Amino acid sequence: MLTESDLPSAVKLDDQVTNTTIPAFSDKLMLFHILNLLSTAAGYYGAALALSQRRDLGTTYFSMIIEVLKYAEDGINIMIKNGWMEEPPTFVDRDRLSKKKKK
Repeated sequence: MLTESDLPSAVKLDDQVTNTTIPAFSDKLMLFHILNLLSTAAGYYGAALALSQRRDLGTTYFSMIIEVLKYAEDGINIMIKNGWMEEPPTFVDRDRLSKKKKK
C-alpha cells in the first residue's frame, strides 16, 4: 500500500538470509548486545517513569523495569556461568601504593 502511494516503506531483508549453518557472531557477542539493549530499555522505562504524569502508567513502567532487569539478570548469570564476564573496574588502593614507596 505504501509503495503504491509512492511513500517510503521498510526494506525487505529476505536477500540477507543465508543457508550457512556456521554462526556469523559468537554467543558471547550476541549476549553482550542483548544485555546492552536490555539496559537501554530499562533506562528508557526509567525516563518514562520520571516524566509520567499518570499514576497508572507509572506503576506499569515500574513493573516493566523489574521484568527487564530480571531478564538481564538471567543473561548476566549465563555470562558468569560461561566465564564471559570480565572483572569490573576497581579503584587503585592508594594506601598500599603509598606503603610501597616508603620502603
